[in-house]
Amino acid sequence: MKKITLLLLVMLSAVSLQAQTVNFKMGYKPNMTYKQTVVQSGTTSISYGADMEPMEQEMGFTMFSTTQTGKLVNGEMKLTTSISAEKGSELLASLPEGTMIYGKAKESGAPQYDSIQSPGMDPKLKEMMIGMMKAQLDNLFIADRTVKVGESFTIQKPTSVPAGPVTLTMENTNTYTLKKVEGRKAFFDIQYEVTMNTQAEGQDIKGTGGGTGQIVYDMDRNFVTEQKSNISMRMAMEVQGMSMTITSKSTNATTTLIVAN
Repeated sequence: MKKITLLLLVMLSAVSLQAQTVNFKMGYKPNMTYKQTVVQSGTTSISYGADMEPMEQEMGFTMFSTTQTGKLVNGEMKLTTSISAEKGSELLASLPEGTMIYGKAKESGAPQYDSIQSPGMDPKLKEMMIGMMKAQLDNLFIADRTVKVGESFTIQKPTSVPAGPVTLTMENTNTYTLKKVEGRKAFFDIQYEVTMNTQAEGQDIKGTGGGTGQIVYDMDRNFVTEQKSNISMRMAMEVQGMSMTITSKSTNATTTLIVAN
């Protein structure tokens, strides 16, 4: 009887451990709609030299996007994403109503956006938006992997974001730790590290930063449905012979609702 009881305990433990293993595989599914809300806020401080008082500015916005996926054809599906900003937001000035972004995706891996339709939007801003979206998606759609509760893994990715005449070059190091599994949802903590080294008009811009975050991964949908982050950055450069330092703190909360078409 004791041997049978011990065997049952071992079997239950094995089943329990197996249930705490997550196959992380981010990707869009065909014929689905992904409704996303992004709430971001932060402060930026700019100081010149050692004797001047820093200038501080608060910023924040709420942005909405709806991505619809098409049928899977030869391993790929079309993507159509509409983007809008909260009414009264300063973001509306650069994000006209009716902005649509088009691309394609496979069932695993980051989507590829290639064009924007937006009445009156400056072409340089369109290029910047495509670059920003690529950088964000590359950090979210990490390579497929299997991880157990308590385990960590680190992803290092270079990122380039066009910002007008300047291309910001950054190196992102994100460490994911699977904290728990509840039902069909996996909860990860993230440690962010960022380094920046780029040039603008012949001047070097260097920066470092980091922070913490959390994501909730839906194992049935193969998608992150909740994401939060708190990140601080410090950048330094020379402007007309005077040293300038920029420090920023930002918080981001993103939620995604997924429904079938």
